[in-house]
Amino acid sequence: MGIRKIEDEIDLKEAMKKKATELKMKDMEAKASVEKFTKDKLRELAKQHGVLLALTPELREEVKELQKKYNIPSSKIITEQITEHDVLKKFSKIDYQKLGMLAYQRVLMSKEETGGIIPLSEVFELVNTGILNGNIEVKDVEKALKLLKKTKVIEDIAELDTGAIMVRFFPIQYTGDETKVVNLAKEKGVLTLEDICSGLNWSQDRALRALESLENSGIAKFRENILTGKQWYFPSI
Repeated sequence: MGIRKIEDEIDLKEAMKKKATELKMKDMEAKASVEKFTKDKLRELAKQHGVLLALTPELREEVKELQKKYNIPSSKIITEQITEHDVLKKFSKIDYQKLGMLAYQRVLMSKEETGGIIPLSEVFELVNTGILNGNIEVKDVEKALKLLKKTKVIEDIAELDTGAIMVRFFPIQYTGDETKVVNLAKEKGVLTLEDICSGLNWSQDRALRALESLENSGIAKFRENILTGKQWYFPSI
């Protein structure tokens, strides 16, 4: 196979990946649309994610009750559904607050897959779609997320020792991934990556994110040797 053909195939795969991402975003937006949103879904979001969507006047009263019941801060109440067109103003000027909220809403819709702890590079891929594609850079997304952290919409954005920037969108009790790993560690003691992936039916990326988060907080410790391979143990458990 010639070099040119290989390059063409790589370009095609990249284009297909980008298109698949855009279609997924449209599906997520449809799921979050006002027409499909119900009070039951509102309660589920409040209970499982610590977030409230007050998108219509009809839901405002329900939002007040749930905010009080689950002690949800006002910063976690979303009052509008953000689209790509809301982010980009005239002359391609970026509204950073809306860019951050677009990322937040899309992560919320994909939380079951990601756990809510995501590398900055992946957050960028979530929002670099449609009219934003080619008009925003990773540094723009980082700036937008720092604004969300400042206003206490998201939990944290931090650089790891490896240089990667990780974003925690939800408090640990709503992210849940670290808690699930700790509970698994209580059963097994020392954990391998395979233990977590098979025990929780997760991808390796998701398992590693949770482990890295637990390492950074001092809950998990990493060790590796020829006989046992990579293992994580939990001194405080």
